[in-house]
Amino acid sequence: MKKFDNAFNWDIKQAPIFNAKGEVIKGYKEIVRDDNDSLIAVMKKSYFPMTTQDFTNTVEEIAKNIGAEVVKYEDWSGDAAHSTRSKHYITAQIKMTEALSIAGSKIQGFLTIGTGFDGGRSFFVGHTNEYLRCSNQFGSIISAFTSRLTKNNLLRVEDIVKNIEVYTEYERKLYESFERFQKVQIDEKIIQECIARLVNMTDEERIDSKLISTQKLNKMDDIMASVRSECAELGNNAWGLFNAVTHYTTHVASSRSEDRFGNLFGSKNTMNQKAFEMLDELK
Repeated sequence: MKKFDNAFNWDIKQAPIFNAKGEVIKGYKEIVRDDNDSLIAVMKKSYFPMTTQDFTNTVEEIAKNIGAEVVKYEDWSGDAAHSTRSKHYITAQIKMTEALSIAGSKIQGFLTIGTGFDGGRSFFVGHTNEYLRCSNQFGSIISAFTSRLTKNNLLRVEDIVKNIEVYTEYERKLYESFERFQKVQIDEKIIQECIARLVNMTDEERIDSKLISTQKLNKMDDIMASVRSECAELGNNAWGLFNAVTHYTTHVASSRSEDRFGNLFGSKNTMNQKAFEMLDELK
């Protein structure tokens, strides 16, 4: 594989770890950043994370082979490398198709590739949408794609290229759902049910609203504000409601959380997926 310039200004290094007597602890190693020597994780010696250089080479080779463009690399740990809440991931976005217009909203899709260094998540492949009208984002890990590539623990660029139709089929079906959403009319009952699912409302809370906490009520109000705004612009349909949820998770929830990676993981992604699954069932 051709070596490309590393897209990151750091890499990982691996070293033995020692006990209080200065003796090597067998079977384990530490993984640290080579720019500031901050510890990422202590792992078993059998764990072999992808380096940032290998990741860059892989991404650039994939893009070259499928005739696409790498538009962004991101380091999700950043300056928070010392924080226990840091997300030790790096990602790349490859622009696959021209922007699609749905109900006057331009949507740009990206093949998103990433890897982690602490065993929490190894190499993965996902899809990310950016709604150019309002910069809302929606992302998913494509489990069928990722499992095909990593089932033998041997990642090869040619396997990704060979299976790229798994991604394109996922994107095609997703956009078919989006186009159907704009034709599905919604009412207040559907909106309230969607919000109830998003805040994990219990059966007891559904019966007696006095049991709902102030924090949960505030979240419901914030989501409803996004619903009123987006549906006013896009219509009282499933597309408007879906955009309202992604507006909330992208712009409102993000401003109050340190979970910068919630587009693909975390609570905000869970909310997006809940909304999509509910609306996808509507006819």
